[in-house]
Amino acid sequence: MSSYRRFPWLFILPSLVGFFAFNAGPILISLVLSFTQWDVFDPLNLSAVVDSWVGLENYREMARDPVLHKAFWNTLYYVLVAVPLEIFISLMVALGLNRDFPGVKIVRTLYLLPTVTSVVAVGLLWRWVLNPYVGPVNLFLRWSGQQLEALFGFFGLAAPALVHWLATQGPGWLSDERWAMPGIILAAVWAGIGFRMLIFLAGLQNIDKTYYEAASLDGAGPWQQFWNVTLPLLSPTVFLNTLLALIGGFQVFGLIYVMTGGGPLDATNVLLFYLYQKAFGIFPPDMGYASAIAWLLFAFLFALTVVQWQLRKRWVWEEA
Repeated sequence: MSSYRRFPWLFILPSLVGFFAFNAGPILISLVLSFTQWDVFDPLNLSAVVDSWVGLENYREMARDPVLHKAFWNTLYYVLVAVPLEIFISLMVALGLNRDFPGVKIVRTLYLLPTVTSVVAVGLLWRWVLNPYVGPVNLFLRWSGQQLEALFGFFGLAAPALVHWLATQGPGWLSDERWAMPGIILAAVWAGIGFRMLIFLAGLQNIDKTYYEAASLDGAGPWQQFWNVTLPLLSPTVFLNTLLALIGGFQVFGLIYVMTGGGPLDATNVLLFYLYQKAFGIFPPDMGYASAIAWLLFAFLFALTVVQWQLRKRWVWEEA
């Protein structure tokens, strides 16, 4: 192997060493445990594995588990709403910050702050923000509803039911089965925009300005430049951001744990949180079933990544 070919391996060598030293073993052990009903209070050795071996029973149980099914659909709901919102908003923010104006560096830093903030702090902040009684979101919604009611009353009209609901009650957010997941999504999108924006910004600044100059000479306006220059040249970055956001979406855990604990009535119970419940939230822990859930999630994400990788050829523009 030439020195040119060896050079990239030097960059990933620390990660490879860390993976094989600290991750490969637990991954293989979890695969073995997924075929057992191993008691965590027993020593983990060959005898314990053989005694607790159940074959594919844990995987068959997943097909019969209604809570797991609900957790899967909750996860899918979260991903299908949160990921497009996060990608779209972060792209719009990156486009707005991809220019020079006074204080641009400060604004970029402010957008990045939620990204570097502890997920516990973010969760606690949004629990207060979405408090149905004293949270600023509902206080604003109630004030808006009251103003609209007064406006309808001024003209002698009865306020619509939606306006009356906003003025007197508003969403229950984290305490309401219907509104809990939208509340989680709001917090997750707010916390994730900064990181996605940073990746988009790097991609935008990597686009050669001569493309825009040529497009302007051909009479292309800002909108045409975006669709015919920016978006095609940014498509590899969009693909990367979307792939990372999808994988991260299926692994959402921290905000769920801090904000709702999977409730109310399992409305925010997602796959990773249900895995945690099975492994550490019940007594005795069902480590075998939790390991099976982990491998189900891995298989699903692997298949999703392969499909995305194949589809990228249809819409990702790559320079020769």
